[in-house]
Amino acid sequence: MQLKTLSLATIGLLFLTNMGTQAVKTDLKDGEPLSESYLSAFASDDNDDIEFELSDEVATIHTLEKRGVSCSKYHTIKGSDTCISVAKKYGISLNNFYSWNSNVNKSCTNLYNGKKYCVKKSSSKKKTTSKKKSTKKSSKKKTTKKTTSKKETRKKLQSQSAFTYYWIAQPDDYKSGKDVSVKTCSGKKIASVSEDYADALVMEGTGVVGSKIVNLGGCTCSNYKCFELVDRESDPYGLTSYDTPLRPYVTVASNDIKKNTKIYVPSLVGWSIPGSSKKHNGCLLVDDQSWSFNGKHIDFYVYSMDNYQKLDKAHHITKVDIYEGGSCKLIDYMS
Repeated sequence: MQLKTLSLATIGLLFLTNMGTQAVKTDLKDGEPLSESYLSAFASDDNDDIEFELSDEVATIHTLEKRGVSCSKYHTIKGSDTCISVAKKYGISLNNFYSWNSNVNKSCTNLYNGKKYCVKKSSSKKKTTSKKKSTKKSSKKKTTKKTTSKKETRKKLQSQSAFTYYWIAQPDDYKSGKDVSVKTCSGKKIASVSEDYADALVMEGTGVVGSKIVNLGGCTCSNYKCFELVDRESDPYGLTSYDTPLRPYVTVASNDIKKNTKIYVPSLVGWSIPGSSKKHNGCLLVDDQSWSFNGKHIDFYVYSMDNYQKLDKAHHITKVDIYEGGSCKLIDYMS
């Protein structure tokens, strides 16, 4: 993944005309169904009525291995490489290849030409679990929301971590060049786009054309005939590096907080969401990684560069404290 000013990989997305504040702008068709797998992460209601307090006591955290520390050799994907062919080339098991490259799905449909994948582990053993304990007594900072019978304590995970944004680029950002056709590996036309945007799709590996999301397929890219379609029902706003759905204003990328960890970021509480009447409640889900930064850094997925510009202008924060998410509710801000 690559930061754009404050971003991860660019994917390209086409927006409908501005509809004021009635609804979030999206290229999804009105009434288009979304899968249970996409919706399952969200709370059934938006009322965050849990009483809690924040503690400066540092929680025990389970960190991910930093890419590059535990891997001593990489292979750059090209041509007709597959997971099987790469594993055979380096004499490793297919299970090891998947284990060392957690961003590759088990169907091996998301190997991208030009990107590097681990094929040999470092001989030095490093712990993947980092335990941190505070010698100080817990410092209670803040109580919010309605009164209930029991308060929930959310311990601190990180202090003053870097905070950036990532988003999906728009075809309107790439208008130069003649119109060309992007096609599947078998040669079936998907759509016509500008040549600049077609080049961006090849470079970034995934993007949106019209109402379709495309990923680079497992074939050599010749004349833009190298894409496959992504299911908009299950992955309406693109895919993470784990091959899971990107959820706007909920998904964050982190390289040192375990996948599927809910986190709470007080700095985001009360933020107005562009195009929505909903306010952010500070609850986020770690469900992505980035090759573009190291640890103590979260990248916040905001769907479009326009949304990033609005949020950055309104808040302009670059450092945040991160707490355990506890029972915080993940909200579907796009509905």
